[in-house]
Amino acid sequence: MFDWTSLTIEKKGKEVRIKTCVIACLMAIFSISPAWAAFNKSGRTSLQFLKIGIGSRQVALGEACVANTNDINSVFWNPAGITGIKGLETSFNYASWIGDLNILGAAIGYNLEGVGAIALNYVGLDYGNISEALVTSPTGHYDTRTGLNFSGSDLSIGMALARQFTDRLSIGVNIKYIQEELFIYKTSIWGFDVGSYYDTGWKGIRLAMSAQNFSGKARFLKTKEEFQQTYDLPLIFRLGWSIDLLGGEQLLLGGNPELHHLSFNMDVVHTNDYAERYHLGLEYKLFDQFALRTGYRFNYEEGNFSAGAGFNSKVGPMQIQIDYAYVDYDFLDATHRFSMVIGF
Repeated sequence: MFDWTSLTIEKKGKEVRIKTCVIACLMAIFSISPAWAAFNKSGRTSLQFLKIGIGSRQVALGEACVANTNDINSVFWNPAGITGIKGLETSFNYASWIGDLNILGAAIGYNLEGVGAIALNYVGLDYGNISEALVTSPTGHYDTRTGLNFSGSDLSIGMALARQFTDRLSIGVNIKYIQEELFIYKTSIWGFDVGSYYDTGWKGIRLAMSAQNFSGKARFLKTKEEFQQTYDLPLIFRLGWSIDLLGGEQLLLGGNPELHHLSFNMDVVHTNDYAERYHLGLEYKLFDQFALRTGYRFNYEEGNFSAGAGFNSKVGPMQIQIDYAYVDYDFLDATHRFSMVIGF
């Protein structure tokens, strides 16, 4: 005869182990050593455009999103998240950046059920025309500009692959070609990102981590025969968790999932050129159509507070999501971002 008592005990044991794992991970996040946070290595890496967040929803959440992003824009934060794509998805992202610069990002992905998800992604930054100036003026004037202009650009093109190994665990990788050009100097290099996403299935808690920009040394070439000093890429480690607070009977605040939904997110970010940073984000959704978001980033000189909104609706065979994000700066102009995600 089948022993139902043993089955119940085994099931409860699994639940206890899952809860213990969740608590241990949360304790690890909050126990980051304060001594590390005091160590600042600012200015030692190149290709800084790789640190600019792509995706209005993610930026509005204070970039606390590594465990709460599972659409096509996940490819810019955690490639494992693209397993959340339903069928075919594409995104278009625009950012009005500091210094009158514009950033464009785009991605398209497809999830073949039972096999995995694949996504192509692009990020481009154009510097526009920059006035050429000398260190000193030959005529002795204060204005050292020559009357000539030069320009520059940044580029990242990648392909991501991700697979859902269980109904809760996903792992992904993104391989990308990176290029930067300024005046007569140019560099290009290959890099890759890796990430994982785990849905505990308990109290709406999700855990995730990602590591971005693994690569070799960047060399800026003046000519093909001349090698300049080498530079590291900004290596970014993200460890995060997300919890649904409102929108289900099993959640902390209960609520009707068809009416509203509230989630709280936290990321801990470690880079090879700065001290530890902490990101917090809050998102509220009404009728799964309207969204309000806000976030705050700790240990940043600028761009701490962010806010945004989103609208999601079905138009014929397409599911369209439009998002906006605002980031406040103390001494620089505020930045604005717009995104559109289309699912088929």
